Amino acid sequence: MTTLTPTRLAQMPRVNLLPPEIAAAAKLRHLKLMLGLLVLAAMVLVVLGYLFASSRVGGEEESLADAQAAGAKLQADVATYAEVPQVLAEVDTAQVNLETAMTPEIRWSFYLNDLSLTIPKSTRLTSMTAVNDAAAAQVAGTVATTGQLLTPLGQVPMGSITFSGKSTDFNAVAAWLQTLARQKGYVEPSVQNVTKADTAGTQGTFYDVESNTQLGLEASSGRYLEIANGE
Repeated sequence: MTTLTPTRLAQMPRVNLLPPEIAAAAKLRHLKLMLGLLVLAAMVLVVLGYLFASSRVGGEEESLADAQAAGAKLQADVATYAEVPQVLAEVDTAQVNLETAMTPEIRWSFYLNDLSLTIPKSTRLTSMTAVNDAAAAQVAGTVATTGQLLTPLGQVPMGSITFSGKSTDFNAVAAWLQTLARQKGYVEPSVQNVTKADTAGTQGTFYDVESNTQLGLEASSGRYLEIANGE
């Protein structure tokens, strides 16, 4: 054998003696393996998708449960405070009733105090009678007609006060009328009768004076109306 023999052996043609069925079977096994891997990957993806969806559904269900619990609590709160609108309506009604009932209120103590400070020295009061016609009509549940309410000069009175007293002279009577005219709420003060007093047992000359005044709308205190308005 010469040195050229290996070269010739390398260049000799290769002969595949395996049957074609074996090669086909190998390709089929390879294909099955690839398909199995694809199916496994698909199953993994499905499992991962299911787990992800399950976690999302669990979170949403938890949120739904929280929302339902909050809604139930709100419903309980609504039931607890269901009477609040009714109570507020009753308070408003009571306030209106109080305001209406106390509209004709006259604070007589204020008028007595003002008279004690302003009555002339030449006049003495022996008695006074005060009548609140507006309050009496409200208590009785009656409403006087406009004509019955008007004073001779067309004023709308709430009531009246009648005074009995003594004055030293006619100038004192005039001063007494001026005092009444300056009082807030007094309307059309007048003197009904002036007579010479019986001086037996008294010193000096005195006149018995009968006078009265109507009480206008300004005589109402209005304090409950102020309370209702938050003043």
